[in-house]
Amino acid sequence: MAASIPTATRSFIKFIGSELWFSTGYRTPSKCLTRTLSTQSVASTDSEVTRPKRRAEKLSAAMKAFLKRAKEHESKINKYTEEYELGRKHLANMMGIHPDEMTQEHINEAIRYLLPSGLFDKGSRPQFKHPKDILPLNFDFPFDKAGRPYHYQYYTLLPNYHCIMSEAAWRMECLREEEVRIGSTGAPPQEEMKHLSEEYEWMDLRTFLNYFKSNHSEVVQVNEHNRFVILMTKLSKMRLREQDVAFLKQFGSPKTSEINVMDTEEIKKFYVNEQGRKFRTKNGYRKSAIAQVTVYAEGEGILEINGKGIEYFESQYAREQVLFPLVLTSSLNKVDVHARVEGGGEMGQSGAIRHGLSNALLPFVSQQMVNKLSLSGLLDRDSRVKERNKPGQKKARKQFQWRAR
Repeated sequence: MAASIPTATRSFIKFIGSELWFSTGYRTPSKCLTRTLSTQSVASTDSEVTRPKRRAEKLSAAMKAFLKRAKEHESKINKYTEEYELGRKHLANMMGIHPDEMTQEHINEAIRYLLPSGLFDKGSRPQFKHPKDILPLNFDFPFDKAGRPYHYQYYTLLPNYHCIMSEAAWRMECLREEEVRIGSTGAPPQEEMKHLSEEYEWMDLRTFLNYFKSNHSEVVQVNEHNRFVILMTKLSKMRLREQDVAFLKQFGSPKTSEINVMDTEEIKKFYVNEQGRKFRTKNGYRKSAIAQVTVYAEGEGILEINGKGIEYFESQYAREQVLFPLVLTSSLNKVDVHARVEGGGEMGQSGAIRHGLSNALLPFVSQQMVNKLSLSGLLDRDSRVKERNKPGQKKARKQFQWRAR
């Protein structure tokens, strides 16, 4: 009870003071209010005497990350350079050359002499080069004074790669819009548009990696290369303008190497029988069927399969498969075909005859037809086979119905 007396006294005094303020309209400033006013007055006097300090400029997080990465790269280069110089001196001593006269050509010759390698791939052989040649990373400052990166794709970590991909996607979108406009209005195209007459071959993985590493200091992976090939292939199959063709030629070239292979002596080789007729025999394969097909030039269109005609196959689809190479090359009534086939079923045997017939026709058709057969995929074996059944399942992929109970 004694401890509660001061508290009750303070509350009573506050109540009396508030009643006095409401009744008289006058209130004496309290100590707390006096302190507040005095603090404000002191602050105002100080501001008149001293000027506010200027705020220090802060570095952005991107600039800090860049500076850290550049510093780590510089320390790594310095470390590897010391090791390179030490190794260069040891090589000079072993080869009897003064260290100051030891050039990169001398180093390569010494490596070939001391560490001979029979690897076919030269990139896999032992090498000894300066770290700047192995790690050619360019650390130009990519930010402005405000900390904003110059390149709009900087935060993707692969700005130049994504810039190329974005440009390819933008060109595809423009071409689609132009096709829609032409189809809906019937108006002619604003620029001349046409399909590519040849199939393009894009950068292989090694060339792709070296291109971005040496030119743009970017380390790309296999997934990026796969996406690049898919996107460029889709773009090349559209009706293109001249500027689009120029863009594609930066990263690919027409597939002339495979087509030129078709114009070799082995492909054009044929034989002559006792009657003086030119012929060529080739084997064809499909699933478990094997076919031996002989094509005679300057024929009457005779087609013989195991001693029978085209009626050897009952289904219309199998007959069309056999005649397709002859129809494609316009050789239906110009050559004679004799085929022997065994193994497999009706579809497998027809596919084997088609494969052998396409390869046997090559000496008797023009180079343009050879290229057409190659692009149609008739010269390559179809390796697809039926997938085997799995134990515990109904078929190769199909499973039995699952019941909880």
